[in-house]
Amino acid sequence: MTVRGIARSVRMRIGVWKAVRQARASRRQHPANIRICWDLDNTLVGSGHLLREGLQLHQAVVEARPVPNMLAFFDAMRLRIPEAEHFILSARPSAMRADTLAWLEEHGLALSGGAICLVPSAEAKRRVWQQLARDGQLVIVDDLSYGHEGEEAFIYDELVAFARRTASVYIGLDDIARIEAEAEAVEPVAERAVEALARS
Repeated sequence: MTVRGIARSVRMRIGVWKAVRQARASRRQHPANIRICWDLDNTLVGSGHLLREGLQLHQAVVEARPVPNMLAFFDAMRLRIPEAEHFILSARPSAMRADTLAWLEEHGLALSGGAICLVPSAEAKRRVWQQLARDGQLVIVDDLSYGHEGEEAFIYDELVAFARRTASVYIGLDDIARIEAEAEAVEPVAERAVEALARS
């Protein structure tokens, strides 16, 4: 491995360690029986089409509009599960933190800074999900897709399988696409999540 490769590997490990620490601190500071972990890009933030149009990620995260109907879904989950703590987990460089916080505030999703976690890769989400699920039920809302710069996005199949095993409820790309396509899907998807939590 080259010196550059070693340095990158060390940075990744440090980034994951910091994210797990942040999730642990958030869990301890805000005890809850239910946590809802939200992804940003192509889940709450409609950045994918801007990447296809040629914008760089740092521009797309600033200029993107919310994914249609997903803010309504966020509100529906808050209303139906008022006792839940919300946590945002996104595979974005830490340099994008200020822009991320500004976007969330602009769109009425301002959470405490400790509940907004950026990780160096999608793969790093595994350890954070495990930490969030330690003392209660976890709902994961995450498209878990990549390659939005091209014509067709791809699914992180192994991560989807891991999310399904780790969470009490996993709301993935199919449900997000359904909500995006029709506002009438917001309530049924939220209701199904509530029912699944009650069963688990």
